[in-house]
Amino acid sequence: MNNNITLICPTNAYGSSATSGIYYPMGILLVGSVVKKRMNCEMNLVDGEGKSVSDLEKAIIGTKILGLSANTDNYPYCVQLANFSKNIGIQKIVIGGPHSTARARQILQNQPAIDIAVKYDGEEAFSQILQGRELSSIPNLVWRDGNTIRENAVILPRDPPRLTSMDYSLLDLSLYWEIHQRAFPAMSKKFIEGFTHYGCRWREIGLKVAAKEGRDGGGCEFCDIPYLTNVYQDPEKFWKDLREINREWGIESFKDYGDCFTGNSAKVQAFLEARPKDLEHITFSCYGRSPEIKEHMADMLQQLNVKYVYIGLDSGSNSMLKSMHEGYTIDQNKKAIDLLSKREIYITGSLIVGAEGESEETIAETESFAKEIVTNPYVSQISCSVLTPFPGAPVGRKLIKRFPHLEEKDLWDSNALTRLWAENFCKVSYEYLVSKADQINSLKIAFRKRYFGYTKSP
Repeated sequence: MNNNITLICPTNAYGSSATSGIYYPMGILLVGSVVKKRMNCEMNLVDGEGKSVSDLEKAIIGTKILGLSANTDNYPYCVQLANFSKNIGIQKIVIGGPHSTARARQILQNQPAIDIAVKYDGEEAFSQILQGRELSSIPNLVWRDGNTIRENAVILPRDPPRLTSMDYSLLDLSLYWEIHQRAFPAMSKKFIEGFTHYGCRWREIGLKVAAKEGRDGGGCEFCDIPYLTNVYQDPEKFWKDLREINREWGIESFKDYGDCFTGNSAKVQAFLEARPKDLEHITFSCYGRSPEIKEHMADMLQQLNVKYVYIGLDSGSNSMLKSMHEGYTIDQNKKAIDLLSKREIYITGSLIVGAEGESEETIAETESFAKEIVTNPYVSQISCSVLTPFPGAPVGRKLIKRFPHLEEKDLWDSNALTRLWAENFCKVSYEYLVSKADQINSLKIAFRKRYFGYTKSP
């Protein structure tokens, strides 16, 4: 059956995604769910992870409106699909996602096949486009008015999307459950993804710190997360929604996609106190920052039935942690690992090589740190990536400032620009960074984050 609307999140053109098949594309799921409910129309959602462009082209045939979800590393395939779609007469092509948020104007300048670019969350904007509202009245759009590119006002979402905002029937969740259980055996098989909160407390604080210091950004130097404040869902509503989904789908695990659950101790306490007795068996995973994981926080995570905490450990060198504006030290990382492991909570940790000023000596410190922590049985996964200067992150803007010709580019070759970053901001070569990242990844099985550009699979 032909569908009027197709939403696609293509696979990466640069690097590799070791999470292929584990996580479903929640961005297009949320957009598709909202549109389906409001427009009462058929939606075709395509998880393009691991699929060829030709396969995705076949999925487009017969559609009238195409929505593309672009991160920096899959954006070249988005362009290919947009050009194909325009050539077969698709009426409207809209792009959103992290790369569109960072490069919306450049996309419209350089890609005539793409009609509209959306900044930040896209469900409201995409719905209003389909409802036929005047483009000039829709927030977060960048669009063409004849030969002129217009940029509308940006309105950030005030609250995280509720679990019940997502129509899980648009995806076959069973395709993800088997692979996920092999990667995260301590969690129950049937999981869903969602948000307890938006934003990161450290980013919120970091914006103020950066402003005082007169530098760009806030939070971690490599982070391109757009949310500027740390806002949590109402706990009562969250548990009500989770109960509803548990009854409908038999869900027994929840993966929190919020950027840092541990950022507000009082909010975590509220989630714990609001949990109903009949949902105490639900297992969780979440993101956390090591300085926020103290005794009381670790106790609350254990009581919430958290089985995995993803922590950006980032470096074994205090000087590199400072370079990346992480706001914590190696000792705090070690303390957080100790507190969680004593409560039998598994840690999935990430490391980065290639921060500004990285040297053989600082990488050796990171290697030593990695070798130490992998001996802990509750450090279940360790990944190491070469720092990628994505355009929406402070390091990306720093690269653009050094090389102004990059300002007008929409295509952002992650491999080439990571090499360019290393050549100009590190004391070691790009090849050295890659080789050391590979050595660290060989220490323990690694599932790298989807959006971190990298050249090899584990």
